Amino acid sequence: MSLNIGYFFNNVDISVQIDDPPSQQPTLVTLNRKDNLSNIHEEDWVLNKILDHDTLYLTKNSNPDWKFLNELRKLDYGRIINFNGIKTAKRRAFEMKECKITEFGAEGCQKGNIEFNSNEDWMMKTNLIFTSNINVENLVKFGITVGKSQNKKLKFETNSTYRYTEYGKASLEFSKYLEPTREFIDAVKDAINSGDAEEFKQITEEFGQFIPNEVILGGRAYYEGHKVLKEQTEENAINGTIDVNAGPSENKIGNEVMVSNGMTKYRQQECAKLIGGPQPDNLENFDEAAWAKSLKDFRQWDCIEFKDPISIFQLLDKTLHNQVIKFLGKRIHYSKIEDYSCTFEKLGEPFMYELSNIPSHISKIMQNQDADCDLFATVIDAEGVKKDTFNCQILSPTKGKPSLIIHCIQEDFKKRDCKLKIGWMVIGYYTDLNFILTDFDVQLNIIKKNFNVTSNTQPMQNRALLDLEYNSFIRKSPCIGIPVLKKLDSTNNSLVIGHHFFNVQEESKIGSYTYSCCLQKKIYVDLPEFTFNILVISNYPDTEAYGISPFERQKILSKAREIFNNRIIRSNSSTKLKPKYVSLYITGENNYCPIFLKQKANKVKYKPIKYTICNNVSCICKNESVKENLKYSYFDPKPG
Repeated sequence: MSLNIGYFFNNVDISVQIDDPPSQQPTLVTLNRKDNLSNIHEEDWVLNKILDHDTLYLTKNSNPDWKFLNELRKLDYGRIINFNGIKTAKRRAFEMKECKITEFGAEGCQKGNIEFNSNEDWMMKTNLIFTSNINVENLVKFGITVGKSQNKKLKFETNSTYRYTEYGKASLEFSKYLEPTREFIDAVKDAINSGDAEEFKQITEEFGQFIPNEVILGGRAYYEGHKVLKEQTEENAINGTIDVNAGPSENKIGNEVMVSNGMTKYRQQECAKLIGGPQPDNLENFDEAAWAKSLKDFRQWDCIEFKDPISIFQLLDKTLHNQVIKFLGKRIHYSKIEDYSCTFEKLGEPFMYELSNIPSHISKIMQNQDADCDLFATVIDAEGVKKDTFNCQILSPTKGKPSLIIHCIQEDFKKRDCKLKIGWMVIGYYTDLNFILTDFDVQLNIIKKNFNVTSNTQPMQNRALLDLEYNSFIRKSPCIGIPVLKKLDSTNNSLVIGHHFFNVQEESKIGSYTYSCCLQKKIYVDLPEFTFNILVISNYPDTEAYGISPFERQKILSKAREIFNNRIIRSNSSTKLKPKYVSLYITGENNYCPIFLKQKANKVKYKPIKYTICNNVSCICKNESVKENLKYSYFDPKPG
């Protein structure tokens, strides 16, 4: 009679003889029915077929078991990357349901040298992301900020070289087989309900920043070649170590430090590092052949390469994924400052600056409707002509590339050759959540006010209340506005749309005020059809990069300082100029005459524009001029 294992009670003990390896003396151990006998399938084996008297003979399975490897190396846990290495998150973000495993043969063994000559390159290669699909920008988006970790300043004097031997044993692809755990899903929902974006930072600290699409398992042994580091300024990095954490084995490189003239110079010792295989107490008598032989057992494999990492938020279901995108708000996809020379030849005729050099990956993002991207632009006169003011608008046709409409506002028009500094940026949602793993303190929003012309109403000015609360006791969120036109022709090519923001104290709201003037006719005219885009900066990592400032503050600067700044600017040429994104802000609702802003090298000025030839007594240019209650909002993001 055949006796199935399942017929035994849980408290029945079985003596098992483990023959591993067969050449050694067999080991007898006792297993309880409750123990994990995952490799014994009751429907396939009957007890009397594998029992010899009272001994059950088992041998280790030589075929890689992805479930075992997943539990051993915590492959379905998120990872956290920083300057010092990669670590496994504390809490499990996913559950691996299946896995595609591909074993390597001789092609998995390779020897070579790894060279690096920059901080970013060093981080990428010592942090086990060696795939060609990963670049420095992708490392930064996963939380690495070069020069902002404990090793704040690290410069390489000479190239460094690793000699390595690598045994790639298998590839595990599993991202499409991952299901978010209930605790991860609940943590994301709780963060959204809290209304606090910082909760997402806590999630990445607990569940990780990313998880790879694919992991290469095996072992790697490599020796560090000669390296001299030129500069090391962070004190706690002296006599320190650099960790390379690849699972349970942590390997370190020791440093030898020499200090000279306030600069820390040191020579790094040559040292081997091991990933995978048995970890010896020291590497002085390292036997590479024995270590390589140990890797025949898949239980000795470790992660030697993380390929194509993605954000842990990217694998949420579509509904929750979109909620995260909307909650975290918009980000700056791209910003750039360019020099350009142009000529204004005719009165009222603008200079058109086509944005033809948008990088292809940014252009692709802009075409994605889910990203809901918008352009903002600013311009400054590099030559600083005293009486000329420049205005920038966006032309965004339904088909074709966007352009900047740049007008030169002059009291008396003269043909002029200009040297301009043009700044522009693309702002939208990141539908690929890989890009927003660390900048949770960024809070950008865009409000769009559409002004449609009808036969009955076409006013010269427009006031609108924004869905923004005003509170004089808290820091105000600066607003930056720019007009966007769908078409440009003879009916509107000489029109300049101006604006300012104001607070409505009675309703505790912020309002916008727009108007239009015709440079060709030198009069204020009815507003054309356009969209007024308003960028609201509620928070930004660099608190000095945005705000609302009174013009009076600039007057505090002494004349000597202004002269000094001007000399510095002249001596350094126009390459040091950097245009800010600015808008006028008035602390009240009174009717004022139109005011344009003019940026100079070291300050922002305001300039009321009145046309003496205007005979319309009700024209907005007849409103009173104002010198009080004027401020300007500004935003000065880093290009990139």
